[in-house]
Amino acid sequence: MAPGPYERVLETLEDLDARLAGLEVGYNETNASAAREHVDQLGDFFENDPEDFVALREAVERLVETEDSTHAATAKEHADALRDRVEAQLDDE
Repeated sequence: MAPGPYERVLETLEDLDARLAGLEVGYNETNASAAREHVDQLGDFFENDPEDFVALREAVERLVETEDSTHAATAKEHADALRDRVEAQLDDE
């Protein structure tokens, strides 16, 4: 059975979390580009839940633009909040 939308989002958030963890250690263009792509992939799913998603997108954009890994921790906090929300929605089903 193919994973549903919640499972796909959780997989994307897990990979994003790993990329952000790597970026917390130090800036890396490969991880930064992948993080930006993951955020773009999540956009449709979170279009009706903009607060944490917009904050995540902004933190990742600041990270990429400034190449400053300190923004990774902020992005990770917002990604974790989104993951918690998705997991709660799965639990409710």
